[in-house]
Amino acid sequence: MKLIQIGTVSKTADETALEIEPEFWEATLNLDEFSHMICLWWIDGHDNPESRTTLIVTPKPARGNPAARSGVFACRSPLRPNPIGHSIVALKAIRPDEHKIVIDRIDANHGTPILDIKPYMPSSDCVANTVVPSWFEGLESRYS
Repeated sequence: MKLIQIGTVSKTADETALEIEPEFWEATLNLDEFSHMICLWWIDGHDNPESRTTLIVTPKPARGNPAARSGVFACRSPLRPNPIGHSIVALKAIRPDEHKIVIDRIDANHGTPILDIKPYMPSSDCVANTVVPSWFEGLESRYS
């Protein structure tokens, strides 16, 4: 398996953006017709043997709710066998001359490698009547 970095997260005091490598820029054609995207990124700060072999963690509590020890597949811990992060982001602007997609925010650090971008599609990306454990309750809804 081979992953290819398509860009990098850029964060300044004024804006957050996805800087796309020039050779991949044409893949953004028609992306501006969507309001939101799913960004897949490499959690490079945890790409080490210890993080990649950690299978049980205690997640940070949501608003004081005590979190249960959980397998990494049952939480959003950055410690995982394949440190892939994902964020749903709002598209604010596209700057073709800079190969830049300006977004609202992302929970990745400045310089984080970007693996893929997909348009957010409510028909398939939004699930009604989901069930989460009590220790997940209280997390703020990001887009309400």
